[in-house]
Amino acid sequence: MKKIAVLGSCATRDNFNSIFNADYKKKFECVLMQNQSSIISMASKKRENPVVPEDDFSEYDEWCVRSDFTKEFFDHLAKLQPDTIIVDLFGDAHFGVLEVEPGEYVSNNRWKLWRTAYYKDVLKGKAEELSIDKDREQYMELWKKSWDIVLDKLKKASPKSKIILHKIQNVKEYYNFDDNKFDIATSGKVKNVNVDYYNEMLNEMYDYIRKNDRSIKIIDLFKKNKEFLSFDEHPWGLFYVHYTMDYYPLFMNKLIEIEKNNRWYQFFQKKKKQAD
Repeated sequence: MKKIAVLGSCATRDNFNSIFNADYKKKFECVLMQNQSSIISMASKKRENPVVPEDDFSEYDEWCVRSDFTKEFFDHLAKLQPDTIIVDLFGDAHFGVLEVEPGEYVSNNRWKLWRTAYYKDVLKGKAEELSIDKDREQYMELWKKSWDIVLDKLKKASPKSKIILHKIQNVKEYYNFDDNKFDIATSGKVKNVNVDYYNEMLNEMYDYIRKNDRSIKIIDLFKKNKEFLSFDEHPWGLFYVHYTMDYYPLFMNKLIEIEKNNRWYQFFQKKKKQAD
């Protein structure tokens, strides 16, 4: 059984959930998760957990905020040494960051961080916001530097782990209960975002990653212009990266294919060394 670590979001983590892939435990175990964090945040220095008992957070929500601040993912990664690390860039597309002190950032998670007293009393209206919506060039310049730092951290923490980039995309439409298609952005059910622009920015980040390190494997289910949608009855609700249920088995098949190809590669490398 292969051990998996996820640096990304539910778009990746859901593939290792029996709701979406019933038999995934036969081949994989997800041993570590960093949820909804920006790459820029993960490149920044460790900070103290801002969540206090008065915030009345669930254990899950507290962990999401805490781990973004403490960057504990890298310490856990060093201990667990997973076979594979899968990265997606949800946090950079949908949240961006807050500059909490000069050159130091945390993810601007509106769903969780904004509910803390720390955000309301210390950060709101005071910490500078940086996102792809506000300043594309500035964000991308900082993001590229941060990706280089994060990639180095990943490789140092778990040098034998294979790294996979999951090329998530935001989908435009969803099915309702009657199987009719509707536009997500104007549905009134989620934040209205420019889907084409968000995907354009994601693709710019993907191009940078691939250009600078060809050893990183890719899972891209949108590559062949496959149309995926969201749907009202998704277990976590309607959202741009909550895909229809056909997405997740296809992801799993692609991951299994990568793992299989990697085993053959290692086999031939071993044979080659023996021959030499």
